[in-house]
Amino acid sequence: MFRFESISVVYFLLLAIGATVAPVPLRRAVRGAAASCAVTLFIVGASRIASSDVRVWLPHLYLALGYWLPSMLTVPAPGESRFEAWLRRHDEVWRRHMGALSPVAAGMLELAYIACFVVVPLAFVTVWTLGTAQQIERFWVAVLVSGFVCYITLPWLVSRPPRLFINSPAPRPGVASFNSSVVRAVSHQLNTFPSGHVAVAVAIALVVLPVWRLAGVIFGIVAVGIAAGAAAGRYHYGIDVVVGAIVGIVAAALAAL
Repeated sequence: MFRFESISVVYFLLLAIGATVAPVPLRRAVRGAAASCAVTLFIVGASRIASSDVRVWLPHLYLALGYWLPSMLTVPAPGESRFEAWLRRHDEVWRRHMGALSPVAAGMLELAYIACFVVVPLAFVTVWTLGTAQQIERFWVAVLVSGFVCYITLPWLVSRPPRLFINSPAPRPGVASFNSSVVRAVSHQLNTFPSGHVAVAVAIALVVLPVWRLAGVIFGIVAVGIAAGAAAGRYHYGIDVVVGAIVGIVAAALAAL
């Protein structure tokens, strides 16, 4: 079994165990635990039956499932929760020291943020094409660890993206409107703490760097753009972004061991 497969098995087993103490109705807890166990069995089965060439592509699925399954164990509070209020207070502190972004700058950051939905497959193809088998495994270890650490907190640190608390009757302009449509379509509308998008993007930049330095630098710039866009566009709270970046750095360091 590859290291990234072992990490995935541990993560989904932890989710199954966590379902027994998650603050959700019993029916949802049972469904979440059953789904997590089913994914665990799939990973074990794939590691024994599928070829290595197939197995190195499957973590795209594991990462997506790892993002969605915790939402089955999550019930947001009807109003602003204590945790959301804490996040908002910290956001207000740093936002008071920032000036308003120009429409051009805001649009560029929105474009940078939307890259979070394509950065994983693009980076993987880069490593898969140019890297060794060991570098491919390190890539997935860094990506899955960084993502899973951020996703597994969701049932207990429940929050919604700060943009949902903005009472503005005007539609978001241009790229922001497109991004909002994409996020509504492909996300569970909950805020991961730390930011999984930022953590994964930072980890990717660091693990791609030894494979192809130029690509690593480019992915590093993309990671900075995703982090800035996540905060500026209110997709995440500022503290989500900072802690997410730290998680990505630690995950990449662990993958290199």
